[in-house]
Amino acid sequence: MHPPGPLLSWARLAVHDTLVGKHLVPAGTTAMVNMWAISHDEAIWRDPWMFRPERFMEEDVSVLGSDLRLAPFGSGRRICPGRMMGLSTVHLWLGRLLQEYEWLPAQPIKLTECLRLSMEMKKPLICRAVCRGEATN
Repeated sequence: MHPPGPLLSWARLAVHDTLVGKHLVPAGTTAMVNMWAISHDEAIWRDPWMFRPERFMEEDVSVLGSDLRLAPFGSGRRICPGRMMGLSTVHLWLGRLLQEYEWLPAQPIKLTECLRLSMEMKKPLICRAVCRGEATN
């Protein structure tokens, strides 16, 4: 729901006037892919406004670069070099963090948003990680 920034997307410069559908794109225009719109499109994602990381386990999402739902990771020669390592090991990292720590809110959680360079939480999410060995003492 809160990507690091919408500007981490594909940008192209129109070298001559061109039509995209019924829209004129004048020469010299920089066009960018709206990653925020892709990640919140109900035609692409079921429940796009819900934080559901398990959707990547439930749905058939190709990680080979052809699935636009993973466009924020980049594509082609501009693809994130750590993407495959991240996708391969995120379960291990998350499992270890959940196994070793109890996650508690440090303050009341408010999910209101504000638009800056990207859509961000108005009040940052802050939590306390309590070592499970310490939580029982």
